[in-house]
Amino acid sequence: MKCSEELKEQAFHRVIRLVNLLMAAGAEGMSLAELAQKAGTSPEIARDDLITLSEYGRVPLFCSSDDVDDDFDSSRPDAPAAPPDQEVWTLASRDFAFPVTSLTHQESAMLLHILESLQECRTLAAMLRRSLKRPMERRRVAITGRTMYGEGQSEERIAQLEEYLAHRTCLHIVYQSARGQRVSRHICPVTLVYDWRTCAWYLYGYTPSLGMRHYRVSRMIHVSESSEAIQPPDDAEVEEHVRTCWGVEWSRDPVEVVVRFSDDFNVLTRMLSDTAGRPHATYTSQPDGSVIYRDIMPGWNEFRTWVATFGESAEILKPEDLRRSMAQSVDLVLARYGE
Repeated sequence: MKCSEELKEQAFHRVIRLVNLLMAAGAEGMSLAELAQKAGTSPEIARDDLITLSEYGRVPLFCSSDDVDDDFDSSRPDAPAAPPDQEVWTLASRDFAFPVTSLTHQESAMLLHILESLQECRTLAAMLRRSLKRPMERRRVAITGRTMYGEGQSEERIAQLEEYLAHRTCLHIVYQSARGQRVSRHICPVTLVYDWRTCAWYLYGYTPSLGMRHYRVSRMIHVSESSEAIQPPDDAEVEEHVRTCWGVEWSRDPVEVVVRFSDDFNVLTRMLSDTAGRPHATYTSQPDGSVIYRDIMPGWNEFRTWVATFGESAEILKPEDLRRSMAQSVDLVLARYGE
């Protein structure tokens, strides 16, 4: 004779099975006979489980049959029971609190790992994986501004990359750089970023030799699953990566930038507004009213473009190569227009 704990465990797994079967059945629902058969139990026990879910679990269940026209009413114990093959049960909504769907992401991922190790639970594992897809997408996709799709970055391509990201599927990409050079790489995708400044989607990819790099989706010529196994970086590292980037660039080791902004009309207000939320930003007021802005970022090409919009009201102090690059640009402008 089975103990109460074993019976409770059996009932728990049976209820999970019933709910997942109804989720997979969708609006058409499933007959009580089929539910019982697939759950490995009798129609009577399956009906009792469904009634319990409806009454105490507040699961939005709907029961109909050829003989009963009204919604199932659990308060009528004398209600006529239809034959199991005619008694159809439907999950009216997926928006309800249930142990399978109210787990945290970490708990769900752990449960999925356990289920995948059991030969007989492949179907349930697949269903749970689909239920995890949406929160995983929200965690992996960072949108900084309004969404927009253009040439080479269709919704279908973005959706395909999101699917790879959800499972951390290693990819083989053929990519055309901004200089027109074609490169072939095997990467582990870590996140998608939409940059509102360029109205473009970028994929961050990781390789042990190159570290983190960003790839403009519109320049991807070919994307397919890779046979190589690349260990993804830690999630905390990815989040720090996105937070410290200026725009989407990740082209070098973190570098400190120092810029003096003059107290000209609207300059300081715009500078403070544009840099609000930067994790490593510091501001030092000077006696003449100017402000020294310091920050740390993994590459300054996009930052340089932003500083240039302030014209003579901004002076780059560090790093030296950024200061020299800006000076060369000024020299080219003077040469073009004449001193």
